[in-house]
Amino acid sequence: MVNQKPARKVMLKVGILSVSLMIQAASAISVAVTGMSKSFSGHSATSVQALVTIPSFSIMLFILLSNWIIRVIGKRNTVFFGTIVALVGGIGPAFTTSFVTIEVLRFLFGAGTGIYTSLCVSLIGDSFTGDEQRNLLGMQSAIATFGSSLATFIAGILVGISWQSSYLVYFLLLPVIILFAIGYPKQEQHEKATTDETVKTAAKSSHKLPGMVIIGILILFVYFNAVMAMYTNSGLALQQMNVPGQGMLGTSLAVAGLIGGVITMLYGPIYKVLKHATPIVVCLVGAIGFFGMANATNMWIFTISIVLVTGTSLLVPYVYGVIMDSVPESSKNFAISAAMVFNNLGAYFSPYTLSFLGKSVNHTDPVTSFVICAGIMIALGVVLTFVLISRNKHAISKNNVTVDK
Repeated sequence: MVNQKPARKVMLKVGILSVSLMIQAASAISVAVTGMSKSFSGHSATSVQALVTIPSFSIMLFILLSNWIIRVIGKRNTVFFGTIVALVGGIGPAFTTSFVTIEVLRFLFGAGTGIYTSLCVSLIGDSFTGDEQRNLLGMQSAIATFGSSLATFIAGILVGISWQSSYLVYFLLLPVIILFAIGYPKQEQHEKATTDETVKTAAKSSHKLPGMVIIGILILFVYFNAVMAMYTNSGLALQQMNVPGQGMLGTSLAVAGLIGGVITMLYGPIYKVLKHATPIVVCLVGAIGFFGMANATNMWIFTISIVLVTGTSLLVPYVYGVIMDSVPESSKNFAISAAMVFNNLGAYFSPYTLSFLGKSVNHTDPVTSFVICAGIMIALGVVLTFVLISRNKHAISKNNVTVDK
């Protein structure tokens, strides 16, 4: 990146990283489902629960549309536009009792979030390289995790006032907007050059992605199919295993999320040690974690196992790093958007995938799903091992050609 004064550089990092604070906060108001069910007794429980998940759909849709918006108004304005739309859609339900209006506002919240989500990563790629980039990618994932935990915690306090008050948690987008406005320069020469090139070449670009990037995106899709089981099946699995102290599950998930965020923040130093073996080790740890969850005899073992599974979030910044190192500038936003869409699709399809795999082995119970997830992590580890071997062979071959010349 262009040389900058240390203070200016710190503010740039703060500005870019702040954007990630609320990108995973759509489900923060899940604590209000009970209250909403009572208020909207004329609607089915499923339709009320869908108020929590509606943003997931619009996030995927507008991640795809965000590239066009970026080309029209530029990256900085896109962040402002997206966060303001998300703010309006987020806090709006606090001031209405119309079910249809709340549905529209929740869709709007997801739309705004989707508009700026891909920029949480691509802005890092625009301004930083090497170890600094990898460190920031780890911090970006960690901040998204912390933001989700913080929003859920605050919404849990606000719901004590009323279910509508829980939506006021999305006022957290205000400091995000302020920090980004202060930290990210209005028109930096690098940003202008990048935006100009994107505008000129985007129409010509066929968006053909390198094989390594496609493999990385598919790996994330499969990974999210597995990891979501930690959230959807844990309560049922504890009941099945009759583990004592099941009321501790909420605390276990919250603690694991925070520890996972800290681990992800250390992605840069971890990568410096493990290099491209990082995702292989991560998958092995995840498999151990899922096996531990399937065989836990008490909540402490279950919690430790959850922490191991949560630590696999290191896979996300690794794949994003591969994407930014492998695609040209004109395709970067498209590649990151594609990865994020597949992340969400993987999470969405998780229950159906695990149900299908469970039926194929004649065991659809929650505990077996954890064993299946462990198998998925092992399979991913094997694929990544072959990718690493192929990468090393290619590097050796390239070096030999260089030496011969």
